[in-house]
Amino acid sequence: MERKANAGRKKIEMKLIPSSDARQVTFSKRRSGLFKKASELATLCQSEIAIIAFSPGGKAFSFGHPSVEAVINRYDGQTQAVDGGGLNGQEDDLPELIHRYNALLDQLEVEKKRAEAIKNMVEEMKAKTWLLTPMENLNLTQLQIVKVLMENLKKRVNQQREELSKKARNPRPFLDLNTVEAADPSVSYNPTQME
Repeated sequence: MERKANAGRKKIEMKLIPSSDARQVTFSKRRSGLFKKASELATLCQSEIAIIAFSPGGKAFSFGHPSVEAVINRYDGQTQAVDGGGLNGQEDDLPELIHRYNALLDQLEVEKKRAEAIKNMVEEMKAKTWLLTPMENLNLTQLQIVKVLMENLKKRVNQQREELSKKARNPRPFLDLNTVEAADPSVSYNPTQME
């Protein structure tokens, strides 16, 4: 039996990826690899590292050890080197960090709800799209859903028909302008006697 030769790892040419979707996928994969290597370097060499990357969509991603802010502050000459452990003078910043963390959790919750709403809208759009396709092109699940929708529609049509037929049997009396009585009995109105 002959083994099929696969391409394996290839060296890719360093040039702009033409497809925006492929660029985004490549960015995501390489970003996680870059952050992993930076973490390994920080652990193995006890070094301070900060990386900030912006995705093709403009979203910022960062990695820092001990933190991005600490490394940037040190670069700017605002703090001293790490003494090998601890929070590195961040004890005073703990309430602020907790506040930021809670704010980010709230933002994450909002984004999750937004994503769920978008997912529901997409599902609705899909449902509306396949409802317009010919019946012979639908699968069993879709046909069962169409059946339930049709049964509900039939019930609503029958309810509306019954309401309309009740109204037709008991019509409202129409006003006869020749027999209109005034609210005040002393006043009479006769439409045939016009001034």
